[in-house]
Amino acid sequence: MRRIEPTDRGLAGAFFMPLSWLYGAGVRARLALYGAGLLPSKKVDGIRVVSIGNLTVGGTGKTPVAVMLASMLEKPAIVSRGYGRASVEPVQVVSDGKGHIAPYPEAADEALACAETLPQVPVICAPLRVDGIIAARDTFCAKTAVLDDAFSHLAAARDKNILLVDALDPFGGEKPLPAGRLREPLASARRADAVLITRANLADGPMLEKIRRRLAGLLKPDTPIFECAIAAENIITPAGETVAAEEVLRSAAVTLVSGIARPAQFEEAVKRLGGVVALHHIFADHHRFTDRELAVVTGGLLLTTQKDAARMTQEHRGRFHQLTLKAAVRDEAAFAAWLSN
Repeated sequence: MRRIEPTDRGLAGAFFMPLSWLYGAGVRARLALYGAGLLPSKKVDGIRVVSIGNLTVGGTGKTPVAVMLASMLEKPAIVSRGYGRASVEPVQVVSDGKGHIAPYPEAADEALACAETLPQVPVICAPLRVDGIIAARDTFCAKTAVLDDAFSHLAAARDKNILLVDALDPFGGEKPLPAGRLREPLASARRADAVLITRANLADGPMLEKIRRRLAGLLKPDTPIFECAIAAENIITPAGETVAAEEVLRSAAVTLVSGIARPAQFEEAVKRLGGVVALHHIFADHHRFTDRELAVVTGGLLLTTQKDAARMTQEHRGRFHQLTLKAAVRDEAAFAAWLSN
C-alpha cells in the first residue's frame, strides 16, 4: 500500500515569490489593523461561538470536524461563508433543522453536506459571519454557533478558536500564496485556543511528534494540541441506505468521481477499504458537474464523496454511491472537557 507522506515544499518556486511577498504584505497589514483595533471584531451576545479553520488553503477536514463539533455542543447551528453558492442572500438558511434543505447550486456543497449529515441542526450561509451568528440566535434560538472555515475571518469574535492542522501538509510549504499554501503567516497560530491535528490516522508517531514540536514554538503557552482521525465511515447507496463502507467496497471494482481539494486521499481511502479503483475522474475543487460530464461515467460501482454528490442533479445522484467521512478526536474526553470549559 502506498504510504502518504506530508509535504515539505510550496507549490511553486522562485517565480512566484514576488507575488507571495505582495500577498503576505497585504495579509500582515490586515492583521495589524485588527491588532490595533482599527478593524473591530464584533461580539454577539447571548450565543456561544466556536470557530474552526486553518492557515493553509485546501482541505483539512473542516466539514467532518464541523459536524463532529455540532454533535458535541448544546443546541448548535452551523454558520459557513457558503463558498460557491449561487444565492446572493446575505444570510441564507440552507437547513432549518426540520427537514427543509435548500437545493444546489443555490446552496454551497459543504453547507449541504453538513445539512444532510445533521438534518436536525440549522445550517446558515453568510459571508459576514456576524450576520449568520445573529440569525442562528434570533431565528433558531441556537445556544452555540459553529463557524466553519473562519480562523481568518476576524470580524466575528469567538469564544473558542480552533486551528486545524493537516498532518499530511501541516505548514503549507511555509510560504504564502501562491508560492506556498499559507493564507496567513505561521505566527498567526498564536490566535488559536486549541489545535486539532487532522488526518492523524494517516501519519505515524514520529511524524506527529515532529508536528507537535513545531507547533509548540508557534502557539501560546499551554495551548492544548489534540489528534483527530478523519476516516471513511459509511456508504450511502443510490437507494438512500447507509451501509458500512468496508462491506460495500471490499474487492469491488470502483469508478471514482471527485471535485475536491485532495482527490488522492479520497482514492487512498477507497483502496484502504479494499476497493479496486478502475478509474478516477478528477475535477477541480467545488466543480459544478454537468450532465454531459457525468453521463459518460460508467463501469463497476460508481462512487463519489458526499460533498461531490451535493453538486449532482438528482438523476445522477441516483447512480452513485457516496462515501461519508467521520472526524473523531483521539482523546475525546479531554477535548470535550476543554470544549465545555
